Amino acid sequence: MTLAQFFAVVRRRRWWIVLTVGIGIGSGVVVSALQVPQFRAESSVFVSVGGATVTDLTQGGTFSEARVASYVQLAQSPRVLSAAAHRAGVRGDVAVLRSKVQAEAVSDTVILSISATDTDQAKAASLANAVAHELVEAVAGIERTDDHGRPLVELSVFQQAQEPSRPISPRPAVNAVLGVIGGLGSGIAIALVLETVDTKLRSVEALRQIGKRSVLAEIPVDPQAATSPLIDVDNRYSERAEQFRQLRTHLTFTNVDGGSQAIVVTSALPGEGKSSTAVNLSLMLAQSGHRVVLVDADLRRPSTGDYLGLESGVGLSTVLTHQVELADALQRHGADELHVLASGRVPPNPSELLESRTMEVLIADLHQHFDYVIIDAPPVLPVTDPTVLATRVNGVLFVASVDGRVTSHAVQSALGRLDAVGARVVGTVANRVRLGRKTAQYYGYQPTAPRSERPRRSRKAVRARMAEQ
Repeated sequence: MTLAQFFAVVRRRRWWIVLTVGIGIGSGVVVSALQVPQFRAESSVFVSVGGATVTDLTQGGTFSEARVASYVQLAQSPRVLSAAAHRAGVRGDVAVLRSKVQAEAVSDTVILSISATDTDQAKAASLANAVAHELVEAVAGIERTDDHGRPLVELSVFQQAQEPSRPISPRPAVNAVLGVIGGLGSGIAIALVLETVDTKLRSVEALRQIGKRSVLAEIPVDPQAATSPLIDVDNRYSERAEQFRQLRTHLTFTNVDGGSQAIVVTSALPGEGKSSTAVNLSLMLAQSGHRVVLVDADLRRPSTGDYLGLESGVGLSTVLTHQVELADALQRHGADELHVLASGRVPPNPSELLESRTMEVLIADLHQHFDYVIIDAPPVLPVTDPTVLATRVNGVLFVASVDGRVTSHAVQSALGRLDAVGARVVGTVANRVRLGRKTAQYYGYQPTAPRSERPRRSRKAVRARMAEQ
């Protein structure tokens, strides 16, 4: 996984991460609230060696540093701790006292630091002082003396422990930070696991990797597409329209021979936007001056007639059953060179009609009169119709919705079926793509022109004109 893919996963699963971070912070707050405050008091003991000369003092200092390590152990011995507990009035066995008392040598000195921890400030200070005094007495009783009866090593308490004003725990800020770190790590782990087990198609990059084909267009998600699927071909500041222009350009460049092109538009499953893609692509091709015919070959769920406001009762099915001549069934849409062959009445045997020799002849006939024959075919997985049609055209345009409504396995299976019959998939179209912020801002920024300079063909006017037809 590349860094870009990792951040894409984090972005898609961000709410899991937000949830776990929130739980982590909440856990830190709860732990802080439930913890009993602990106070620590500290006393200091100085280790000294008697001597009459500088040499004696130097040697004594070295000797004292060596002895300090032993006194650390002695401070936590049962003898000293028991006596200190009795002196301070603290209850508890040796194990409990040892967990409360800590002794350590201050680096490169002859000072011994003794600290005591307790839930009561006064007891913490009293215990630290008691251990220091008991250690002094214990050392005085066990260390040797010189010829004059003076101890060779002498300990003295030079800093008494004071009652602490603040507890050392809990530390709400530290617990909150630890909660954030733990929650962030857990959230990212959950996101990666979900990404591994989730087979839904959610990105253009995933479509590119699965399909192993070029993504010719990335149609952005549009909340209004469900009720207004048609684009405004004259709108230069619509990213959706711009992507269909890009798709038109790609198809134009794939036509190396320059002859008539018949393209099947299909998808893996229903509801991925293949029909709206076929209609809008036809509008774009016709707007650029090409002679285009749009054929609604989805005889089970026809929709192009409804999209364009045309009569659907007469069309492909009635032509294939020889009820109507092709020339009489074609309907012209708009001022551009766009003709539409609607679905006709829904037949009882759509597969037989689409797989018939008559359908093959019909496609060849349309080839002779139009630059582009765009066929809106049924989805690949539910029926076999599109795989049969795919062998009779110049290429297949495969539409996939990348908003999670289709699985990667479904896309792979559909493309596999097309490959199995030798179909030429010219590329894929990623539908319902979420735009990046910069792209959305760019295409949402439209200049304000004087009223006399504004285009006459507004979206509202186009809809009204289509409704009239």
